[in-house]
Amino acid sequence: MVSGYLQMSAATLLAHALAAAIARSRDIKTLSLKGPVAEHYELRAPRVSADADVLIEPDRFAEFCAALESYGWHTRVGRETPALLPHHSVTYIHVDWPCDIDVHWMFPGFFADPEDVFSALWDSRQEISVAHVPVQAPSKAGAAVIMALHAERDRRSPRHVEEQELVMKALDETFTEAERAEFVEVARAGRAIWTLRDYFNAADLGPVVIDADSAQRQQWELFSRRVDDASSVAWWQRVRTAPWSQKPRWILQAVWVSRRDVPRNDVERLPSRSELWAYQARRWRRGLEATLRYFFRG
Repeated sequence: MVSGYLQMSAATLLAHALAAAIARSRDIKTLSLKGPVAEHYELRAPRVSADADVLIEPDRFAEFCAALESYGWHTRVGRETPALLPHHSVTYIHVDWPCDIDVHWMFPGFFADPEDVFSALWDSRQEISVAHVPVQAPSKAGAAVIMALHAERDRRSPRHVEEQELVMKALDETFTEAERAEFVEVARAGRAIWTLRDYFNAADLGPVVIDADSAQRQQWELFSRRVDDASSVAWWQRVRTAPWSQKPRWILQAVWVSRRDVPRNDVERLPSRSELWAYQARRWRRGLEATLRYFFRG
């Protein structure tokens, strides 16, 4: 058992170390993200994370997930639902671990091909120590791009605003010219200059180019404005864009979740009917509140 002995702070560090060890044993290129990486570069104030984020070379993503599953990790029960941004990761849990492992094949905010993004981050990677285990991580500039993109997903969150300010301050005050140039190059290679336009302007990194198409920009802006209501808004978009013959099916799926699809950690246990109705009631309440905000507050 792990969860009975480890605090969350230790477990998340060990999860990064575990992911690195699994990847190394199979020669899979893997980068640790955020958390201990950002703290290593002083791009984030120290705090306890509830998960460990890792980015896998895209063409070996399934292989890494299978390897992780061989150690007893599994996904939560739940159905696939519409999303405002493309699905970019799979969350794994373990009965004996208190933390999650988020396994990414891409990172939101980059609009280039995931292979190109990974190559740009991998080519300038650095080895750092996490839980006394060597792990591969983006360079300081690459980590700053990741943290900036993460902060841009919700500009109303005080925590994300703080992270945005820390990255901007680092770019302006502590980054060398080479590191600033590398930040620009990673953003360029990943087609993330438009997403990071505020950083380019604040740190005088050069001209902002529009490297995302209109549909990508629209979806990103909608998500960043509606992050708290993203699930409900995504359902409304799916219903709105579906052919008339399919709208009833999507409306039914938006409104009703079967017992077997109620989100939960235990794959063996089916929720009781009372638990199902309690979950539905909470979901309907959140959905109604989100719908009212979406249609009446703009």
